[in-house]
Amino acid sequence: MDTEALEAARAVAFRFISYTPRSRAEIERRLARADFDPEIIAAVVAECEALGWVDDEEFARRWVDDRADRKKYGRTRLAAELSRKGVDKEAVEAALSATSEEDELRRALAAARTKWRLQTLADVDEETLQAEKRRLVNFLQRRGFSWHLITQVLSELMANKE
Repeated sequence: MDTEALEAARAVAFRFISYTPRSRAEIERRLARADFDPEIIAAVVAECEALGWVDDEEFARRWVDDRADRKKYGRTRLAAELSRKGVDKEAVEAALSATSEEDELRRALAAARTKWRLQTLADVDEETLQAEKRRLVNFLQRRGFSWHLITQVLSELMANKE
């Protein structure tokens, strides 16, 4: 194995993971984009894992914790993002299982309250109400919340505004 190429790949990988945590697949793609041999890429990634700098399960847990609370994303969106980052399905499921349905409902309600524009339903015509519901449903679907949670959120908002 070419030691110069190995050192260069290490430098690229270490610089890449120094900014923010990365998944194994992200590092592999970054090194491949820099035209390193697959053998060198595998060696550098294995070294990063051995040093504890790359751990897809920990990466997925932190990603879910951060994005779920900060961005108010639901399970579907979080799973899709982690999948795009190359995290395997088992690690994604493990990370998502750490969040309860109550937590997800709380996040969905918090996200919905920022977008719900109707202060009272007393003087709202049916057309306006339906348009607002559609707008909110679309917003929550883009955030990755399930239909089950979306209906709970709508019920909660409707009950609190009457």
